[in-house]
Amino acid sequence: MYKNFIKLPFSGYPILGPSRWPIEISLCAIWMAWWLVKFMHGKPGNYYKFMVIGGLFYMLFVMYSWFSALVKEGRQGMQSRMVVRGFKVGMGLFILSEAGFFLSFFWAFAHACWGTTSMNLRFPPLGIKCLSPWKIPAVNTAILVGSGLTVTYAHRAAKSNKYKWTKTNPELTLGLFVTVVLGFVFLGLQMYEYWWLTYSMNDGIFGSCFYIMTGFHGLHVVVGTLWLAVCLLRASLGHFQFRYRHVGLQLAIWYWHFVDVVWLLLYGFVYVSGSIWY
Repeated sequence: MYKNFIKLPFSGYPILGPSRWPIEISLCAIWMAWWLVKFMHGKPGNYYKFMVIGGLFYMLFVMYSWFSALVKEGRQGMQSRMVVRGFKVGMGLFILSEAGFFLSFFWAFAHACWGTTSMNLRFPPLGIKCLSPWKIPAVNTAILVGSGLTVTYAHRAAKSNKYKWTKTNPELTLGLFVTVVLGFVFLGLQMYEYWWLTYSMNDGIFGSCFYIMTGFHGLHVVVGTLWLAVCLLRASLGHFQFRYRHVGLQLAIWYWHFVDVVWLLLYGFVYVSGSIWY
């Protein structure tokens, strides 16, 4: 992948050799979608779920290989300022698309919450007891807000030149370690909350919206926590000595702040608003 490396003299964009990872991850996504649809439609045969699981593991392998190649490119000086700018623009567009994704669920919940009351329909439906927003949800909110502060502390440590001639940055490592621990604690409390819920995803639009919104947010927390854990490993290996070599960490921090903002909206819309209407 690194042979035939050419750096254009004026544009600042390097031209790398061919890579097979983009086409392979696209084929993995198509494979998983195909077999997942068959599995969800209840087609006969138990091998559908094994096809999905196999595709998932191969996708994880491709992602690991692709991201490892990107890290090597950055450490070998192949990522110019224009390339880093492209990474940031791409991440910004990705976060914007994720915001639109969650906006559709917030819209559905708001329509069910405020639209049905005008038609004298009860929301949430009878038999559904909403969770108190001042117990586990409040603790989870404090955890994510605290994790936002610790990851910001880690970012400031990465941007400083205090430890640029040493192998590791203890302030950066500490901030990332605390953030990763808080992420896992949040996920543990979320699973505990699911365990004691008295309603399921099939209990009307409230149950569907609740599980879809909190479940997808939990999935994003899993991705963000694993991403920051990888950044913690890289920080312990001394990959972030210089302030211009931490673009992967910066994008992970952007993603984590997005997860924080989505949870604050979830807490207000779903937990607080749902308990008030109940």
